[in-house]
Amino acid sequence: MRRNLLSLAVVLGSWLMLAVSLQADPEGKGKIEGVVLDSQNNEPLPGAGVFIQGTRLGAATDLKGRFSVLQVPAGEHKLVVRYIGYREKTVDIKVEDGQTVNRTIKLDFQIIEGEVVTVTAQAEGQLGAINQQFTSNTIANIVSQARIKELPDVNAAESIGRLPGIAIQRSGGEATKVSIRGLSPKYNTVTVNGVRVPSTGAEDRSVDLSLISSNMLDGIEVKKAITPDMDADAIGGTVDLRLKEAPENLSFNATAQGGYNRLQDYYGNYNFTGGVSDRFLNSRLGVIVNFNTDDYDRSADKFSANYRQSTKTGTQERVIVPSEVLLREETVTRGRIGGSTVLDYRLPHGKLSLNGFYNRLKSDALYRINTINVNYSRHYYDLERRTGTTSIFTGALSFEQNLDWLRYDAGFARSATRTENPEDFRWRFGQEGDIYKPGAKLVDENTHPSEIPDRIKVDSLTALQDIWVSRTDREENVSTAQLNLQAPFQFGGWISGYLKTGGKLRWLSRNNDEFQRGRAGLQYGSGAGNLNEPFDQIAAQLPGWNLEQIIGDLGVLPIGLVRDNYTRSDFLEDAFGNPFDLGFVANEGKMMELTRALQRTLQALGEEDSEYRVNSIGTLGRDYDGKERYKAAYVMAELNFGRRLTLIPGIRWEDDYTKYHGQRYREIITAWRDAAPADFQRLENIRENSFWLPMVHLQVKPLEWMKVRLARTETLTRPDYLQYTPITTIDAFRSTLRAANALLKPAQATNYDAAVSVYDNKVGLFTVSGFYKSIKDLIIPVNFTVSSTFLLQTLPAGLNIPTTWLDRASPTIYTYINNPFKAEYRGVELDWQTNFWYLPGVLKGLVLNANYTYIDSETKYRGYQIVDTDSIRTQRPRTYWQAIDDTVRVGRMPDQPSHIANVTLGYDYKGFSARFSYLYQTDISTYVDAANPIFDSFSAAYGRFDFTLKQRIRRDLEVFANFNNLNNRADRNYRGSSTFNPSYMEFYGFSIDLGARYRL
Repeated sequence: MRRNLLSLAVVLGSWLMLAVSLQADPEGKGKIEGVVLDSQNNEPLPGAGVFIQGTRLGAATDLKGRFSVLQVPAGEHKLVVRYIGYREKTVDIKVEDGQTVNRTIKLDFQIIEGEVVTVTAQAEGQLGAINQQFTSNTIANIVSQARIKELPDVNAAESIGRLPGIAIQRSGGEATKVSIRGLSPKYNTVTVNGVRVPSTGAEDRSVDLSLISSNMLDGIEVKKAITPDMDADAIGGTVDLRLKEAPENLSFNATAQGGYNRLQDYYGNYNFTGGVSDRFLNSRLGVIVNFNTDDYDRSADKFSANYRQSTKTGTQERVIVPSEVLLREETVTRGRIGGSTVLDYRLPHGKLSLNGFYNRLKSDALYRINTINVNYSRHYYDLERRTGTTSIFTGALSFEQNLDWLRYDAGFARSATRTENPEDFRWRFGQEGDIYKPGAKLVDENTHPSEIPDRIKVDSLTALQDIWVSRTDREENVSTAQLNLQAPFQFGGWISGYLKTGGKLRWLSRNNDEFQRGRAGLQYGSGAGNLNEPFDQIAAQLPGWNLEQIIGDLGVLPIGLVRDNYTRSDFLEDAFGNPFDLGFVANEGKMMELTRALQRTLQALGEEDSEYRVNSIGTLGRDYDGKERYKAAYVMAELNFGRRLTLIPGIRWEDDYTKYHGQRYREIITAWRDAAPADFQRLENIRENSFWLPMVHLQVKPLEWMKVRLARTETLTRPDYLQYTPITTIDAFRSTLRAANALLKPAQATNYDAAVSVYDNKVGLFTVSGFYKSIKDLIIPVNFTVSSTFLLQTLPAGLNIPTTWLDRASPTIYTYINNPFKAEYRGVELDWQTNFWYLPGVLKGLVLNANYTYIDSETKYRGYQIVDTDSIRTQRPRTYWQAIDDTVRVGRMPDQPSHIANVTLGYDYKGFSARFSYLYQTDISTYVDAANPIFDSFSAAYGRFDFTLKQRIRRDLEVFANFNNLNNRADRNYRGSSTFNPSYMEFYGFSIDLGARYRL
């Protein structure tokens, strides 16, 4: 390690010395700085091209429209400014030796027959995205500041979802996460102002983008081919969210909206946002403060089914048969509150910035669940109350300065996410034994899961079985320090560019603590022969319940005693044409009263005697803590051969060190009491990996209206937390064994990207992109059953399984491995962005964004099956020695759709704006069973319509309306290869938002 760091330091130093030595004599040269604005509204034009005619000197404007052209020879020059969709402008400039020339340049929109056309609101946002995309040094897609400001979405995920190659994951109809080019959200990196956002997932490294309100953002950039100065763990890509900065003058804005959700016929949705900004100290100090709060009904009706393997009568063909059906009503409200503060102080040739961002999502949910398990002849009614918060914070201090001969920036950032569920309640009532109605047909391979509820009888003596109260506290903290150095150079008359180097250190700590108390097996009593005993402890606290007599007569607490009169006439009616019956529903108030009485027995009777017991699996099963350290450094260059050819070579080095603590134990159950786990042992897992990642980008501009981009990059994805955190457990019946794999390595991808963009004033921007990825060591889940004769040493290494656990047992082991076969991933994206400014009359207000993505992947999945060998073990009865047989099958990557399409048609006329959008994606591979294709799962094709209206009342006031999911589209998943076997359906209905926005 020390040798690597020393070698890297030598390379970085040599690289920087080379950059300085390549710089031309600064004497006789000056600099041109300035800003490019729209002539009509004085808004900045980001991504404008600024260059000196007859030279290779130039620059592109930043998000604030600012530019800086360095090392300009003294004398008179013509400065050319180009911005797609606007008229080109040439400005005469005289540069003095050693001086800086400042210019404010205003551009006009297109002209028809000598008349300047007024740029419409949505066209402005589109042109901003086009220009930033066209001038980017990599393959990227943009959501511009103007587009966000004009018609903002509910959250960042919705804004990103209309970009090419993006598929949205939803919860309760709300966009929460995005997959880039069909790769799972955990394969993406999310940053806010360049600061890495910690993961919000319970198990993986994904980020919930619904935590971030679009109203706080100045723009969004999705980079699909990274450069060496970016974090490499981004096989899918990088999402960079930019917070707003203070403009030149005092600014104020506020938005208020209310909304309606059809599923629950709920009118209480609301969203309030506000912001104020100004500059002080002669505009050197800028301050902007934004605030948001909202509350939405995110309820959903869900139907799900599980299946078991069977053989078809007569043919012995393997088929799946429904084993369990769940009818689930989720009444959920989610509310966010958050804000951001950005301070920037302008220094000579630089800037000092301090920014902070915080958002908290609170969820309050009540679940009513009807579960029918025909495999074990069980019928359950569950009631669950879950409340929790997820908060996210990023804070960063950065410093940047441009000294002409050297540009550098440094920063320190602190970010954190925390999830807290202080008290989650679950109550279960159960019916055991014969659950079928008299004469009802038994379930077989021809039974559709929707038919099962009608075959099940309802028993009013369904008894209380479980009371559980759980707590979850999960926290992740990340600290980052980084430094980047960039030295411009010019070599000869037509070669210029810069050399860049830098490094980053990141420290991450993560802790997951779960705790569970309660009582299972209440229908069986204490196990000491007295059925009344579990309720004896609480009977005196509930005198009105008459528990002694009820338990004495029935031996159980029936659901009828606590039954609620809650019913739904339209529950899941859109699933199969007819509504379902939720069945018995327990009253939450009565169940809470019963639970509080049980909790009080802990203080009154003590740990040993109280029936309010600790559950070992719920308390120890998923607890872990760990630390991660990342070191990274890179060297890269940008070589401009005139204005037509740009080469960006470089290499990145990354090293990661992780240390996690978990546990290994065996569950013990005695007399319906979870005893202290057996074989308990704390485990520690230390891993370290190091990678050299070469990359190269090539940009060719054969014509002013065409740009070709080529890239070869190498990226990584690190294991999910629970995939390698050392947790190994086996249940009390020794039938299920779950083990993380301590020896997992990060997966590494080699990526090839190509994109061709062409622009015409009337056609707009049309881009064709192709991509190919080869991924080695992809982490996949595997499961296999181990017999008592199977040797432990043939198991995958790193599972921490004691040999005694397999003695005279045949558990099914669930774990993860690095796939020994490479995964291949390829696709094509088509993107068209245009506006019809040249059409006559009111038609010139039309704006169109359309994109289509085709994706294909091929992954070999390795699985395991127990098979008999030819070697005879015993003669009478004749048995054979068994062995594990490796099975290999080909399938798609998880979360990969084959086709994605987005069409957005906007229209502006004076103060009126409308936007109609349609998104479509074909089926997604949600799970691939390595050994048994009949257990694969996939989602149905998804198509959705949204509509937005806005009317400006006066210059500073406007009203708007959002109509979401107009076609009432649901999420549907299926098992195997047929839509005859639904595994999951979620219905959340359509919603409407009405509001007003004020800007000063």
